[in-house]
Amino acid sequence: MGVTVPGDNWSRGNGLRRGSDLDDVRDRVLRCATQYVETVGLSLGISAALVDQLCAEAGVSTKQFAKVWASPEDFLTDLFCELANQAQIDRADTQTLLTTWQYLSMRIDDLRSLEGRRRVLVDVIRTAAEYNFDVVTASAKWRTYAALSTTILSWPEGEARTRVIDALRASELAFVETMEGFYRNVLPTIGYRLKPEFKGDYQPFVVAAASVIEGLGIVRATVPALVEAHFDIPVENGTDAWSVASLAFMGVVEAFVEPDPAFVPDEAISRLSTGVDVTPQQ
Repeated sequence: MGVTVPGDNWSRGNGLRRGSDLDDVRDRVLRCATQYVETVGLSLGISAALVDQLCAEAGVSTKQFAKVWASPEDFLTDLFCELANQAQIDRADTQTLLTTWQYLSMRIDDLRSLEGRRRVLVDVIRTAAEYNFDVVTASAKWRTYAALSTTILSWPEGEARTRVIDALRASELAFVETMEGFYRNVLPTIGYRLKPEFKGDYQPFVVAAASVIEGLGIVRATVPALVEAHFDIPVENGTDAWSVASLAFMGVVEAFVEPDPAFVPDEAISRLSTGVDVTPQQ
């Protein structure tokens, strides 16, 4: 957004008023503002000229705008909360979750041996991590979320900053919950479990894995050649190409996960045929 926050020249209304008309104004302006941020980028201010532009694009008057938001801070607070909420869906990358489950259903025979299960784990991590890295960190919503997460603390302390941080926290926790359910499905299905020291708590694993992917996404903006490099890693019948994201993700998996000695292949194969569901905590 723009770098200037208007003061006396802000057309003040009577604050936030409830009603279907003003709710519609709010939704339309926030939709245009979100699209603007995704195209131009994020900053922590807004100019009067940009307010006029957003109102024109949304088909509302500046007077209607001022009836919804009494100050620039009120508008930006609502916008930042909306951006945090929208990023929640993008980061979970539902397509990766579904594709992984479908892929496992084609590797049923490999689940019957320890060596086969290791091959499945490696293949899932290598391919899913690279795909997830490319899809999630290329998303405009994710870039906005990352920028907002790192810059919101420069706002003065107060109710507005607290609201935005709470929205970011809610988005983060929802993402963690989604991915926790995914790992509770996939890892037991391919014969792996969390190491005992983590006491069945997948959340530290989820946070560590996401930090690898998203941290590399941030670094890619400045050193893309390093982040996008691939390496030929020896395997039984030749080599496999691994990205930096996949190698780093695999390092997290190795730190948190181990083969499950109580694994029963037939039970896992049966579960694959019934679709994705959260594996109960032990």
